[in-house]
Amino acid sequence: MKDETKVGLFVLSGLLFLATGIFLLGDFSFKSHYLFTVKFKDISGLADKSNIKLSGVEVGKVKEIYMDKDQVAVVLSVRRGVEIYRNSKFMIGATSIIGSKFLQIDQGDPQSGTIKEGETVYGENIISLDKAIINAVSDLQDFMKGLNNKGEFTKNLNEAVSNLREISADLSEMISVSKPSLEKAASNMDDITEKINSILTKTDALVAKIEKGEGPLGAMISDSASKNDIKQTISNIKETSDSIKKMMGKASRIKTYWHWDTRYEPLSQYNMNSFGVRIYTSESKYYYGGMSNFFNIKNKDRKVNYEEKNLVDAYMGWERKQADIYVGAIRGNAGAGIRYRLFYRDPLWGRFSVFAEGNDFSRNRIIKGRKFNTPRYDAGLDFKINTNAQVGVRIADMLETKRINYTAKILFEDKDLAYLFGLASGSSLALK
Repeated sequence: MKDETKVGLFVLSGLLFLATGIFLLGDFSFKSHYLFTVKFKDISGLADKSNIKLSGVEVGKVKEIYMDKDQVAVVLSVRRGVEIYRNSKFMIGATSIIGSKFLQIDQGDPQSGTIKEGETVYGENIISLDKAIINAVSDLQDFMKGLNNKGEFTKNLNEAVSNLREISADLSEMISVSKPSLEKAASNMDDITEKINSILTKTDALVAKIEKGEGPLGAMISDSASKNDIKQTISNIKETSDSIKKMMGKASRIKTYWHWDTRYEPLSQYNMNSFGVRIYTSESKYYYGGMSNFFNIKNKDRKVNYEEKNLVDAYMGWERKQADIYVGAIRGNAGAGIRYRLFYRDPLWGRFSVFAEGNDFSRNRIIKGRKFNTPRYDAGLDFKINTNAQVGVRIADMLETKRINYTAKILFEDKDLAYLFGLASGSSLALK
């Protein structure tokens, strides 16, 4: 073979390899595609040629990105035959915190129809994970700056504590007025319990003597039918006395706690307070009733805040060493929540607990100009300082606004209030 031929073949082979590389790296394809545009306010670092994933499956590439006035237009190149419905959700996804970006499509409903070539749709403006972390760090810095004598959070906290003191003073005054009656009722309950115990003891002894035919009554009653009637009557008296004793015992086990919860949202510079009463009818079961996000309607928000004001909380819960589950009306809507202490046996780590809460599952309304059409889910982390206080952080409304809240909670027992609830069922009997 001549040298010229060898050189020619070598050059030809090089050209073939070069063409193959250009074909592969240049994203050329023999498959047919169609184009349409998605507009965003922020694409969070999405680049040309990024993958397009429909429900996790790659279906095309980003063709072009350009500015269109105050929005970012992203031209998508999707394989023909792949149908994307009009009410699909378009978002910017990432393989990891520091990984590459891609355009994520959550498929919609067939009833909405399919997107045609050349059409323009609008994407979801969701805060990316890296920006959420940056915002959280910034909010934390603002929060720490606010923890001084001139800080907004400290001011709001002092105002809330002042209001709490006023409420406590009013309650103390109310209870002090009724305390003599409560003490008398409690004393009468003790006397009634002692008398019931005496009656039960004497009743057992009397039934035993009738059974054996002992004593004047046992000797007088020789007829078995009469004896059974008297035994049944005494048995009924015993059951009634026993029921009264159980009722008194159950009333004495009731415990009540005042519960105050304050949340500060740095983004809106808004402080929210919730206040209520937790009633334990047993060691593991409780009921809660109170007001959530109570707010003076004459006041004005400093910045946009999507929390609805002055809502009712009314739910029941079951508390164990490791978990606390509750269900009922949360912020005026049906909901449920769980709090879990993973390391509850450890003296330090057992003070930490994680929680998740969901409510308003059929939400579909506009709040302050923003459309909300998904349920509300909150999640966070709490640290228990002592039996009466804890602090924490939560992410509120995770599917919509994703706002960081810093929380502080106070829980204290009120034995006088427990008397009020404990005597409610038996007060009329005790005061006779």
